[in-house]
Amino acid sequence: MRLAEAGWPAFPGNEARALLAEAQRSPEGAAAAPKAREAAEFAFRRDLYALALEAASLWHSSEQGEPEVLALLTALYAAAGDMQSAFEAAREGLSADADEEGFLALLEERLNGINSDALTTADLEPLTSRLAAEYPDLPQVLNLGAHVALAAEEYSQAARLAEDLLQLDTGRDDAHALAATALLRAGDPDAALARLTEQLAIRDSLVLEQNYVALLLAAEQPREAFSRLRNLRATHPGSPDLALQEAGLLRMLDADNFAESIYLELFSRGYRPDFCRLALGQIAARREDWLESIEWLAGIETERLAPAATSLLVRAFVARNEIDEALATLLDHVGRYPQHAFESLPLLAFVMRAADRDVQALAAYEEALRYRPQSRVLRMQRAHLLLDLRKHRRAIREMEGLLAEHPRDSEVLNALGYTLADRGIRLDEAHGHISLALELDPDSPAIVDSMGWVLYRLGRKEEAVPLLEQALESLPNPEVAAHLCEVLYELGQTERADELLRDSLAQYEDEDTSLLEAVRERYSR
Repeated sequence: MRLAEAGWPAFPGNEARALLAEAQRSPEGAAAAPKAREAAEFAFRRDLYALALEAASLWHSSEQGEPEVLALLTALYAAAGDMQSAFEAAREGLSADADEEGFLALLEERLNGINSDALTTADLEPLTSRLAAEYPDLPQVLNLGAHVALAAEEYSQAARLAEDLLQLDTGRDDAHALAATALLRAGDPDAALARLTEQLAIRDSLVLEQNYVALLLAAEQPREAFSRLRNLRATHPGSPDLALQEAGLLRMLDADNFAESIYLELFSRGYRPDFCRLALGQIAARREDWLESIEWLAGIETERLAPAATSLLVRAFVARNEIDEALATLLDHVGRYPQHAFESLPLLAFVMRAADRDVQALAAYEEALRYRPQSRVLRMQRAHLLLDLRKHRRAIREMEGLLAEHPRDSEVLNALGYTLADRGIRLDEAHGHISLALELDPDSPAIVDSMGWVLYRLGRKEEAVPLLEQALESLPNPEVAAHLCEVLYELGQTERADELLRDSLAQYEDEDTSLLEAVRERYSR
């Protein structure tokens, strides 16, 4: 199956370039702005940021001082790593329009539209901190800087900016909540909760109460959070927002039946119906009632929720072995929302793999990487698929390339080390990669399993057993069980290996047990 022949939208690079060329041919001045804007918006929504930046620059030259293009330019310069130009565009946007709040709302929307492969919060934090230093009297700038610092794990900076906000307005509930959240993330939950407790003693505030509940959850006190939320709902019985918060908390506590009744009530009242549909579809999927899940999800029309709804809907069809329906649903989604084609490609790969069409799944990953060629996640997924296709050399080259770019990434180190060990090649190198991965992430059962496996391959069988036992206890799955069985057989512990093999084949009968069956063929009596 070629993607285009199946009805998949073509890679939008050529169309974006054509729109840009048309804008460049337009007469200079204001007449060029609409064409340049069209090209910039098209490229931006399809993650083609270099083309979007070129078009946005043309748009800016035709409409200087326009807040929308300045917000877009700020985000695109940031994605390109040009923080000086991003700062200058933001400063122009803040000074060119009296509505600073409106400009910053546009900027936040654009920044949220940049994918995390192109711009992380850690990359963005120096820019927002610099803006906060430049505009210490603009609460919207301080608020943006505090939120970005929090997401970038710069907790001291987030707390400082929250305090600066409170200097401007001591009654800002959101600033108190930000400061408390920064304290919590920095590892001081008692101080965080005390801060909001102090404020609630001064005045009643529904916003602070809701944030207190959120802090209790983040501090791993879910039952206290639930108790406080129930009391809050008793005093505000008509609040749909509180009902929605309670339903979400109930789901976290694995009380789906109670959460379901709240969503059904809110849905019957017409409150955020598509959000309720999505939640009800998710609850039905958790109990593997795929037909009910499909019925809820199929009615969702809100574009913002469409990707999540489509993903779960497709997975529900696959679970029912209705591959044609899954594919048709996905094609309908990208037909209606071609700007979502990129994010839907990994889902297409999932459908193709479920249909045992791995070559088509590989084509989906190749297409996705045309959009984001540096994506670590996509490249790892492609490497694992290449292994399944027995293209071992290509998979290893992919992992080696990733390791050169991410030398202390435990997932990449483990994947390459395990692959080498499983192939029985470059074992000392494999041991080194896995050792570093384990040092970086000592609690990962997958890495512990890899260490046990590479030790076995190195002939250190006795050392491998406790590690594989530890991995199987933390990560019970047929692959780890097969590793332990093989090592036990090689050590002559036949009775124990036979028992583990028998139990594992029964335990994992609904999963891929090919490795266990291969061990049985080689060793079992």
